[in-house]
Amino acid sequence: MKNTRIAIVSAAIGAMTLLSSGASADVYTDPGVFAPFGNAQVDFVWVDSNAGYTGELQWVDTAFEGAPQTLWSNHNADIGETYRVSRLFNMGERVDFRYEITNGGVDVFATYVENDWAQFSVDVSDPNNVLVGIEDIRYPNGDMDHNDAIFRIVFTQAAVPAPGALALLSMGGLLAVPRRR
Repeated sequence: MKNTRIAIVSAAIGAMTLLSSGASADVYTDPGVFAPFGNAQVDFVWVDSNAGYTGELQWVDTAFEGAPQTLWSNHNADIGETYRVSRLFNMGERVDFRYEITNGGVDVFATYVENDWAQFSVDVSDPNNVLVGIEDIRYPNGDMDHNDAIFRIVFTQAAVPAPGALALLSMGGLLAVPRRR
C-alpha cells in the first residue's frame, strides 16, 4: 500500500516536473510560492519522502533575513504533520524554504537561489494548497523524480478582528494610561 502511494505521488511529481520544465529540459522557472491573498496564514504539511539521503526542510523568512527554521528531517516526519509559520503574509509575498542534506552527501538547495531551481518541483494548480517536491542530488546528476521530500504549503485566511473590537482595545489602552495631575 505504501509503495503504491509513493509510486502514485512520484508519478504525479514527475509529470508535474515535465509540464513545468517546458520545451527545454535545462530551463527551470522560479519555484517560488506566493501568498494568494492578504493576511495569509501559512502551514507546511508533510506529505512523504522516498530518499536515501537524510535532509532537513527549513523555512527561511527572507523578508526579515531571519535564520532558517528547521521544520523536519525527511526521515523523522510523519505524514500529515503540520508546521505553522510564525507570521502572516501579504498578497503576492513570497514564501521561501530550503532543503539541507545532512547525511549521505552535503548540499543545500534554496528557492531564492536561481541555480537551485531545478531541485524543486512546484504544483500551483491550487494556489491555496501548493504541492512541492524536492530532488536531493544536485542537477543534472540526480534522478529528478522530486520525491525525496514532498510537502504542501497551505494558505488560509487569518482571522481579522472586527473594527469595533479594535476600537474597544484602543479605548482600553487609553484608560490604562496614567493621568497627569
